[in-house]
Amino acid sequence: MRLERAEVAALYERYLACCNEHRFDQLGEFVSEQVSGSGTTDGLAGYIDRLKTVHTAFPDYRWDLQELVVEHDTIAARLIGQGTHTGPFGGIAPTGRRIRTQELVMYRFADGKIVQCWGDLFPVVRDAITGPAGAET
Repeated sequence: MRLERAEVAALYERYLACCNEHRFDQLGEFVSEQVSGSGTTDGLAGYIDRLKTVHTAFPDYRWDLQELVVEHDTIAARLIGQGTHTGPFGGIAPTGRRIRTQELVMYRFADGKIVQCWGDLFPVVRDAITGPAGAET
């Protein structure tokens, strides 16, 4: 099943809303059980665990879509993320810092779901916590 450009864009926006609302148990509607990509563990459970890691460290973290490019079954999204570091993240103790990040992520869709995801979220967030560039103190 091949989706049209507008359908892919609308699907992605619903997926992003699901993430921002922490409705992780509903991500299977948007993400394949066999999703692979930039995480250390493939599969939907690993994908959800990575998102939960972000929201555990930053309970108010949210992504705001800035740009979306759709080419056939692949999209590129430029996102601005913001949140307050109140929980541990990647071995870094909570700092209480509010961070703002810019993330670039690419997704490939098949049968109406994300099957591959490549992004730079974890290094971008880590750098924002540990360096002055991303902090909004």
